Amino acid sequence: MKVNGLELPSGFELGYTFQTKAEIQEETDKLPESFVGISPEDIAKTCKILGVQAGEIPYFWDFSKIVCFAIAGDGAPFCFDFRENETKPRIIWWADAFWQRVAPSYPPFIRLFKIPAAKRKAR
Repeated sequence: MKVNGLELPSGFELGYTFQTKAEIQEETDKLPESFVGISPEDIAKTCKILGVQAGEIPYFWDFSKIVCFAIAGDGAPFCFDFRENETKPRIIWWADAFWQRVAPSYPPFIRLFKIPAAKRKAR
């Protein structure tokens, strides 16, 4: 599905956005332990079972530049990915078997959820 020029992954759903720095820190600290034991082979096997191909982001084990700010309805993390740009992180989401880029940065991500003013007036 395409929204505001960005392709949304299937199953995309924002469940809960963390409200405090403490929540963000706690969830971010959990990331490495949440993915312990996942190998490239595991990812390939799961993708094959699900009938999908891995996303554009290769699996990574270093979460030092990843910040979890929300979770999907199924509990999968939405994160800021600062690995390539420390001032303009892309938004990534764990799509069951691989990391998927959801938006190139935060403003386009937020626009996915905003109703344009013209549509609000038409209601």
